[in-house]
Amino acid sequence: MNEFFKIDLSQLSLFNFLGLAFLGGFTYLVMYIFKNYLVHFVIKSPIKRKRVISKLPVIYTLVWMLYVLYTLYIFIRPFPFLGVLLSLVFLYLGREYLMNLIHGLFFRLKGDIDLGQKIAVDKYAGVVHKMNVFEMEIQNREGEIIQIPYSNMVKTEIIKKDFSSDFSSYKFSILVSDEITEHDIKNRIFQMPWITSVFPPIVTRTIQGEGKINYDIIVYALDEKFFTHIESDLKTSMSLPRETS
Repeated sequence: MNEFFKIDLSQLSLFNFLGLAFLGGFTYLVMYIFKNYLVHFVIKSPIKRKRVISKLPVIYTLVWMLYVLYTLYIFIRPFPFLGVLLSLVFLYLGREYLMNLIHGLFFRLKGDIDLGQKIAVDKYAGVVHKMNVFEMEIQNREGEIIQIPYSNMVKTEIIKKDFSSDFSSYKFSILVSDEITEHDIKNRIFQMPWITSVFPPIVTRTIQGEGKINYDIIVYALDEKFFTHIESDLKTSMSLPRETS
């Protein structure tokens, strides 16, 4: 018990500070290299890569939380009683931020709400603008940015104005004869069993010339595994060889 109240500054040295600095720098470097380089080599599928990249901010938050906890342990170890006391004071004063942080991790990992989605929380409604560490930002019709703490979102009902994030979207291009219209393409897409009827496909004409038209197409599928089937089927039915998107 006496060890708990004992102060032993010999456990804290310059090497501890250098070690923490090195660990923090190394952690940042690894995460930077993975996000900007390794993820492109490790995950070949653009669809899966996009999903992984969207989860990286949450994973990085967890990593830095572990780093902060380890740093606190290093500084508490020389004087356990005072360190624990200061930690409890810190947790009490920052309890609201801590709750927002924890709830934010669950919200972002769950993935039920996505950027660009229309939602209503309590008396606020708008489009999801950002999902920060402690709060979510939505933009209302007047263009105002409203910050809603995650802990507040747990206590109230969240109404989804659209369900686009519940379905997997896929974008690709197709080159067809100028005799084929947007209506023809949409009709063919609607005949596919892999397409959700909740959201219509978006067909946009981009380039026209020499008897051919290029269309950019966005479809909402029941599952990501159907993306290649949708593109292949559509391009085959349009009697043109498949192109890479």
